[in-house]
Amino acid sequence: MQLDPVTLVAGFLGVALFVLLLRKQQQRVAGHVSQLAPSSSVAGANERRQQKFTREEVARHCHRHDAWIIVQDKQTGEHKVYDVTQYVDEHPGGDSILNNAGRDATEGFLGPQHPDTVFVMVDMFQIGTLSDA
Repeated sequence: MQLDPVTLVAGFLGVALFVLLLRKQQQRVAGHVSQLAPSSSVAGANERRQQKFTREEVARHCHRHDAWIIVQDKQTGEHKVYDVTQYVDEHPGGDSILNNAGRDATEGFLGPQHPDTVFVMVDMFQIGTLSDA
């Protein structure tokens, strides 16, 4: 089967347009996420990430205006705790972010609906690790 040059060019342009739109979307998400970053110093953020929380402590933060989640790191296996309260109203998936508020959200977090940028974004909201994993 031989394709004519017009079809090849049209296909190439279609792929190029798709890639361009995808990059623009990633830039928009990255810019949006940077606006949501907690306003704290790097030293303060690193100090917070050293805190240890129990599942019981995390479970108390299960509401729209106080939402924490636990996500297991794919590479290290460590269970990290995130305060996503600031992000709830901005979440592109709506209230689905609250489905596991106060609990382990690893399965939903690692789902196919999340772009790679979610891993960069969520890092800004890490407040510690789980002590009783």
